[in-house]
Amino acid sequence: MVPVKDLVGTKSRLAPVLNASARAGLTMYMMKNVLSALRGAGVERVCVVSPDRTVLEIADEAGAAMLLQESSGLNPALEEARHWAVERGASSLLVFPADLPLLKAPDVGAVLEAAERAEGPLAVVSPDAGRTGTNALLLRPADALPFAFGPNSFDAHLNAARERGLSIKVCEGTRLAFDLDTAEDLARFGDEPQSARAEADSKAHKPPEELRVLPVGGIPEVRPGDDLANLIAGAAGDELLEEGDVVVVTHKVVSKAEGRLVDLATVEPSVLAKSFAARYDKDPRQIEVVLRESKRVVRMDRGIVISETRHGFVCANAGVDVSNVPGDETVCLLPLDPDTSARRLRDSLSARTGVDLAVIISDSFGRTWRQGITNVAIGVDGMNPLADYRGEKDPHGHPLIASVLAVADELASAAELVMGKTAGIPVAVVRNYPYKKGPGTGQDLLMEPERDLFR
Repeated sequence: MVPVKDLVGTKSRLAPVLNASARAGLTMYMMKNVLSALRGAGVERVCVVSPDRTVLEIADEAGAAMLLQESSGLNPALEEARHWAVERGASSLLVFPADLPLLKAPDVGAVLEAAERAEGPLAVVSPDAGRTGTNALLLRPADALPFAFGPNSFDAHLNAARERGLSIKVCEGTRLAFDLDTAEDLARFGDEPQSARAEADSKAHKPPEELRVLPVGGIPEVRPGDDLANLIAGAAGDELLEEGDVVVVTHKVVSKAEGRLVDLATVEPSVLAKSFAARYDKDPRQIEVVLRESKRVVRMDRGIVISETRHGFVCANAGVDVSNVPGDETVCLLPLDPDTSARRLRDSLSARTGVDLAVIISDSFGRTWRQGITNVAIGVDGMNPLADYRGEKDPHGHPLIASVLAVADELASAAELVMGKTAGIPVAVVRNYPYKKGPGTGQDLLMEPERDLFR
């Protein structure tokens, strides 16, 4: 069991040197390190208990079970976790706090080995550097003694074990004893030799020596009902698509194939649409379509509607567009479910070509405080759209605690450089990018409302 506090206010004693976002990132970095050490030691069943859903989502991505904490406080949370584990047949229980940044698989192995050398009911207790707190606790059976984490918990756990007649093993180690709570701890952590805390390089994000972006030309005008995968595969030919490619497709051709087109002649504008359109010399029917596609209007000014779509995208005019659409009386909407569209397209392309690849559906978005638009990913399948560098080190050995890159957006932008806005090329292939395969979606790129400073 790995208990993790709410990220809001986490590691408050580090506030003089780290802001709230950095402290949250540090907590996630340390938790991921603990989970990695447990996996490396062969611990097959790991559960993270936390009141924070973001923590649990990251734990789930790391392969741990999730338990949403309902009570308040560390020891009550562990009691919930113990009940959860016993219900699932646990005969012993191992607890590691999440703030052990130096923990390695051999340290976990030492605790497990101490238990293996003893028979019957026991408690293995690992103290912190001051021998006051508890940095690891193994109990056999799982309910061998009550939890007493907090001040002087090392002695409290030892005394409780003696009172119950348990075999007692004390397991100590330099890395196991190091927990990170204060600015002084953080400074000592930064001074640790790189060799003492470097993970195996298997999870490092290594940039490619060469990245290629290839336009796919020759795709005809797409109409409702067209088999888009067949059109792309036909234009790409037998040799263009390779294993590991990322196929970036503009949403416009996806929307056309799915029939996401509106004939403005069929639209009766509302009073609000007429009033706003008259003020800025706009087509009230188009404004009405924008309003219908909006879940929440953020701002209406200067002839532009900034709104949140039903997908959760905050963008100009709810993604309703008249460019690259035949005729003057037709507008194009965003795909109804871009992630589902990406999944269907990937499945069809993989079936036709026999290669495993990822698919990104892109659209052009404006950016706060920046001139110009850039392509972003609104639908993703076959890859994780975010590259999480938290838990890795920079070249100077400093831990990265807030670096999460939106790689799907970056790939969409790279692809747009060979598509252009007027060249009639709606598809591009990005090759040699070492993306992480996974069940990621475009929804993963959306900012949670509670973290949105502009909401």
